[in-house]
Amino acid sequence: MYYLYFFLSIVFFFTSCSQNFQQNGLSNKKLNDFEIIIGETSKQYLTEKYGPPIFEDIFNQNVMYYVSHDTSYKTLQKRKTDKLLVFEIKLNDKNIVQDYKKYTKKDSFDLNIAKSEETSGINFTIFWKDIINAMRRRNID
Repeated sequence: MYYLYFFLSIVFFFTSCSQNFQQNGLSNKKLNDFEIIIGETSKQYLTEKYGPPIFEDIFNQNVMYYVSHDTSYKTLQKRKTDKLLVFEIKLNDKNIVQDYKKYTKKDSFDLNIAKSEETSGINFTIFWKDIINAMRRRNID
């Protein structure tokens, strides 16, 4: 029985330390077939072939974006962008492609939204306080 616990703990350790991969947006197959002809391609054609855009510009309704984003990360480490591809498509009043731009990882920049006060590792004091506080909570309906 001791060997079973040892084996399970080793498996748990190696799976928690392995690198994880995540893909968001369009698949690589769709990106290789991405075709836009200025003045001919319509919004309806793009929606039928590639699906709805990832997001549309809220200020200018005639701009839409298709994104493919591949990231990888290890447990307790910062996410790393492996591949990034963004298509910015501008449409005219008749929903026909007027212009488009293609952005890659080279055009991006890294934003650090929250600055950590302690960069040397995990603060286990705060970790255990959060665990204890979570155990104290009760759902009262």
